Amino acid sequence: MNERTVGKQKPTMGEIVEGQPIRVGARELVPLVRVTGRVRRRAFLGSDRVNAQGWGFVAMRPVAILERDEAGERRIPIKDKTAQAIGGLLLAALIIPLLLAPAVCLMHKSSS
Repeated sequence: MNERTVGKQKPTMGEIVEGQPIRVGARELVPLVRVTGRVRRRAFLGSDRVNAQGWGFVAMRPVAILERDEAGERRIPIKDKTAQAIGGLLLAALIIPLLLAPAVCLMHKSSS
């Protein structure tokens, strides 16, 4: 029985890509996007069959706008307000129970 599995995995790819420029008066605005992707492929070679599978994903996130005019080039970062809000909520979810636990213990001791 001659069987073997061949797997090839490419690491996560990441790069910043410039989008299509947009002209606004004398200025040119160019969106900058971080593109991250991952691909995985596998193949099974057997004596009676060949089986292959693969998957991949690509995620794109805007990171900045490049403003070009006669004065030069300026990069305007795009802040991820959603990630900041979720981070704040996660921090609150961790800290509030830690602060309330001693208060609850004191309440139980004082009521006894």
